[in-house]
This record gives sequence, structure tokens and C-alpha cells, in this order.
Amino acid sequence: MLRTILISLFLLNLSRAGPLDTLENAYSKAVECAVCQFFGASTAGKTGASRAESIAHCLRFEGCEQQQSDCEIVATLHSEIEKMDGKFGNAKPVIENAVSKCAENPKALVIGEDPSSTQCMLCFLVYDVLKYINYNILENPMLADVKVALESACILLNEDLCQALLQPDSLGAIIRGLQDSLGGFYDLIAVQGFGCPAYNDLFGKC
Repeated sequence: MLRTILISLFLLNLSRAGPLDTLENAYSKAVECAVCQFFGASTAGKTGASRAESIAHCLRFEGCEQQQSDCEIVATLHSEIEKMDGKFGNAKPVIENAVSKCAENPKALVIGEDPSSTQCMLCFLVYDVLKYINYNILENPMLADVKVALESACILLNEDLCQALLQPDSLGAIIRGLQDSLGGFYDLIAVQGFGCPAYNDLFGKC
């Protein structure tokens, strides 16, 4: 559940104003696919599920019918983060290190090979996404797209939870929570959801 919400918010972060043409729409779907498969692959060990099981829900998305290699996933994430003008500064060095390994070996298991490095990449992505949302999106007219993103993600959620998230004040409560406490939401999503170090310990341990 937390993974799905984070993916939806991350996709909002990557969205662009105005209608997408065919090429941009295809690229948006590629980013969506890579993000989903990254979260599935990076959390597979924690759930006891196989990688195939952990990314199975991603394959329901249009344009995401095939399981991607670690290097394919990282290449897409790196390309998108490069466009974000420093907004993912904490996650970028970890991803760049993975890209370097992939340049030497396109089949390198950069997501599953080093659990500690993958964990830090995951935790920094959560931190950077929440920080960017907190400071750059909450007053943005595109905020209405969050509801659209959640509706699109409903296929990944149980029906009761999906309906609860789409209640009129649910989104407002999430937004107010983000505005009030970046640290609190980091602890909720990253610490409880992904086993990351506590908010105050993140930079010391990663």
C-alpha cells in the first residue's frame, strides 16, 4: 500500500504541465514502469517474495509488459533524475554509482547485489520525493492530478482502501500531513514501509 502511494506521488513529481503528445506519453509510461519495478525489486527480499512476484503488478501497466533488468531500470531513473535540476541530490550519487557499474557490465545486479546500497538508494528516493512534494508541489495547480494518480493506482490496492483514499477529505489530510511534517511522513513511509533508518539517522547511516 505505501509503495503504491509513493509511486503515485513520485509520478506526479515527474509529470509535466499540458497535454502529452504520443512520444512524451510513451516516455511517461517508461518512467512509471521503471519506478514500479525498482520498488518491487528493491523490496522483494523484505517480503520473502521472488522478484517476479514482487514486480508482477507492474506488468499490468501499458508499456510495462516485460520484466526489466537492473541496469534498464536504473538507466531510466537516472535519465529522469538528471532532468530534475538538483531536486534528487541525495539519491543521485547512489544511482550514478549503479550506472557506472552498468557501464562495465550491462547485466550487473545493481539493485539486488548490494542490499545496503539498494536500501540507501530507496531511502534517499523517499526522502527526496517527500521533500520536493513538500516544497514544490503543494501549492501547484497540478495538485488535482494526485487524485487521478490514486485512481489509476487503484488496481494495486484493495477496494476498501482505495475508496477510503478517494474520500473528499482523505487527500486533504495527506497534504496537510506533508505540509506539517516531512519527518513524520518519512518515518511513516520509509521507516515503517521500507525499513529505512530513522529520519534523524538517515544521513549518518547512508
